[in-house]
Parts: sequence; structure tokens; C-alpha cells
Amino acid sequence: MLTPILRQAPIRSMVRMFAIASAGMVAAACGSSPTGTYFGATDPIFDRHSRTMADAEASMFEATSTNGDGLFTFGGDTVIAARLLPIFRDTAWVVEKDISEWDAIDVPVVTSDYHSLVREAMYLRLDAMQKGVIALEALTTGNGAGEPLADAESAMAKANVILQKALDESDRIRG
Repeated sequence: MLTPILRQAPIRSMVRMFAIASAGMVAAACGSSPTGTYFGATDPIFDRHSRTMADAEASMFEATSTNGDGLFTFGGDTVIAARLLPIFRDTAWVVEKDISEWDAIDVPVVTSDYHSLVREAMYLRLDAMQKGVIALEALTTGNGAGEPLADAESAMAKANVILQKALDESDRIRG
């Protein structure tokens, strides 16, 4: 029997929202200025964070593409939820590390808006992963129908909107 969370297949739309392309994150030649030093320190963290989210998306797709057609499905039993759970847990752990490293950066005034926006997006992504863990744990342990993944989807959507603002701010600063 399909639980309501599985019938709605919300994970499908959540995965679509996972990665924001970081093509706009090409480092500008800022020399040894405080801004250049800042981006020299933050770009590797941001790039790793982007790869983490893209890898999580790919892993989720792989875990849910079990019908042989390569189509994305979130099936009618707890097997798929059990496959997704470690992806969500591992991603949350890595995002926590990203946030810790991000918070350790010395922020010049000119980059403070960008820094704050990326930090907020990372926290929203962490929130999405943690909410996903709660929903998937409830589903895999049979403790009710599970928490809806809509909360995780919403957090991810907000994160991506904020991250786009951060990328625009980065372009402005580097421009």
C-alpha cells in the first residue's frame, strides 16, 4: 500500500531544486586585495558545497531510478526511503562542515551581503536535509506515514532563491 508521502512523489521536485549551477562563480582577478583574499578563501568552500549538493542529487536519482527505464520514481514501499536516508544524513553532515568553515572566514565589508546570503542558503539546505531525514526515518521505521517531504522541498526552494541572489551579488562585487 502506498503511503500519502509516496503517492505524492515530492522527492521528485525536491531533487530538481537541489543544485544551482555555479557557472557564475568564476573567480575574478582581484589581486591581493581583501576582496580577492576573501574569494580565494570562500570559492573552494562554495565549490565543494555545490558539488556536495549535485552529488546528493545524483545519488537520489540513482536510488529512485529502479524501474530500468532511467525514470525518476519514488516507489510504493520503504525500500526507496531506506536508500535515500543515508544520502540525506551524509549530505546534512557535510553541509554542517561547510557552514562551520564558512563561518570561520574573515569577511570584508564589501562582501558581507554575499557572505550572509550564502550562509542563509546553506542553513536552509541543512534544514531541508534534516527535515528529509525525519520524514524518511518515520517512513522506514513504520512510525506512521512519515512527515511530509513538502517541508524539506520548501526549505530547498527557499535556499535556491537565496543562493541565486548570492550569485548575483557575487557577480556585482567581482564585476
